[in-house]
Amino acid sequence: MSRGHRAVPRTADIALEAWADSREECLAEAVRALVETFADIGEAVPDGSVMIALAEETDEGLLGALLDEVVYQVEVPGRVAVDVSIDERTGVSRGQVEMRLATVPVGAVGHVGGSPTAVAVLGLRFGREAGMWHAHVVVDVYPRDRTFR
Repeated sequence: MSRGHRAVPRTADIALEAWADSREECLAEAVRALVETFADIGEAVPDGSVMIALAEETDEGLLGALLDEVVYQVEVPGRVAVDVSIDERTGVSRGQVEMRLATVPVGAVGHVGGSPTAVAVLGLRFGREAGMWHAHVVVDVYPRDRTFR
């Protein structure tokens, strides 16, 4: 299975790219890419989790909502995702995507960059290209000297 991600820091934001064979793995890679821009999770062991069911109408909407949730977890409850699992629902909940973020307190990870503040809708892309899923998104960040809360 081919998958991966990268982040390109820019002046006031970061461009993230992710790719994988499946939609779920590409979403998970996008989360990993985002977290790596501001936190060094090292060997952090999760002590909590957040379950979320999303039912966005478009793939781009799903990616944006997922990354918005990661940003929300840092900003409000002060939690950082150290692992993620994505499950496409079938049957009665068909069309929903269930996500579990395994989390730790922000104080349990190393800080390597400014905190994310918002996911930009403009330029957000997520879809299948050349047999693989690809994601591209820009995330606004606080200046590097302001990390977490």
